[in-house]
Amino acid sequence: MKATIIGILLIINLILQSTLFQYFAIFGVLPNTALVLIVSISIFTGKGKGAITGFVAGLLQDIIFGKMVGLNAMIYMLIGYTMGSINEKLYKDNPIVPILLTAASTVAFETINMVFLYLMRYRIELFNVFKNMLIIEVLYNSFLSIFIYLLISKLYKTNRLKKRY
Repeated sequence: MKATIIGILLIINLILQSTLFQYFAIFGVLPNTALVLIVSISIFTGKGKGAITGFVAGLLQDIIFGKMVGLNAMIYMLIGYTMGSINEKLYKDNPIVPILLTAASTVAFETINMVFLYLMRYRIELFNVFKNMLIIEVLYNSFLSIFIYLLISKLYKTNRLKKRY
């Protein structure tokens, strides 16, 4: 994938996530479009670029939104690497693939995030977080993954995001 296009997608996502998407909360839960974008990009580009994409997206979020710089960068990097590692084993034209991988990544992201926040002595009621937020976020992100995955797939298939040697 070309780094320029990925960078533009990440910046557009950051702008949309900090402005427009604030109005689309469902029961106070916002979609994590950065996560969906990282999963979709990693599926097509592999573990190296998936990890880099995750790190950059997370660092941008940490600088703009986060209280702890580096937490989102680390978690997104792990997710990008993991999703990129399994990219050769996937049938990429199956629409269920991005939905399931996004759902699993959302659960992993929130679980790792909550564990780190708990270890940093933040007061967290884990049961309420998972009961009230996680289910909605998994469904929301999974729904959005269909559209974001189609966009990334189209960019990849038109050779705009493929590696050039």
